[in-house]
Amino acid sequence: MSSRARHVLITGGSRGIGLAIAQAFAKQSYCCTLISRSTENLETALSTLTPTASSTSRHQYIVGSITSPDFWTTTHFKERGLGKGEDASKIDVLVNCAGITQSRLFTTTPAEDIQSIIDTNLTALMLGTRFLLRNKYLHSTTKSRSEAGPDFTPCIVNVSSLLGVSGGYGAVAYAASKAGVLGFTRALAAEYVGHGVRVNAIVPGYVESDMTKGLNTSQLQDRILLKRFGKPEEVAHAALFLAENQYAHNCVLNLDGGLSAV
Repeated sequence: MSSRARHVLITGGSRGIGLAIAQAFAKQSYCCTLISRSTENLETALSTLTPTASSTSRHQYIVGSITSPDFWTTTHFKERGLGKGEDASKIDVLVNCAGITQSRLFTTTPAEDIQSIIDTNLTALMLGTRFLLRNKYLHSTTKSRSEAGPDFTPCIVNVSSLLGVSGGYGAVAYAASKAGVLGFTRALAAEYVGHGVRVNAIVPGYVESDMTKGLNTSQLQDRILLKRFGKPEEVAHAALFLAENQYAHNCVLNLDGGLSAV
């Protein structure tokens, strides 16, 4: 049994897959901290989470852009809530879920759009993870393992995309950024294992979300063996599995309904 609520930090946690992940973790008695740019979306998201049982730790959020140069700073985090209270200062699970998509041919994509996609989907993910590791928000000690539960080790879950493996028409910069997420996952898993932190990734195919609105759904579903898009809740189950299974390290979990088999 853990002596405190486990704490999960989720970027892009106010809607879509990120919110579904928060809801899944909250149901398992995790304390959730959500990061997003919209206060309104974050407040709505928090209202959907199962309340924590702990009197010393509650769900919270941090408003801001993860691509902002001053976002990943200790001062900023403490001002915005993280670090207030003994429970809140320790992160057991980091889910890097924030991301933006693309639907434009590469040669017509403005340079600033390419830069924005890479900054959001890859650079901010790396800088945020580095900040949390450097400042001991996310680390493993004998004390932290005993508090979080027997033999529980901190875990990073990076949300990539099937396009990062197979490529995709009209999504060159997006595919490149998500391929980078997988490279980052594998390299960090090898480099940081000595610090007692597990690193894993999820590779979703097409999932019902704001990102897939406007796509030719029927045509895409015909290519998927299960003949449907995935649900955010199904990706959330995968994130929870990777966090809780203590043998999951350098695990790249494919969730595409069979699309990559054809």
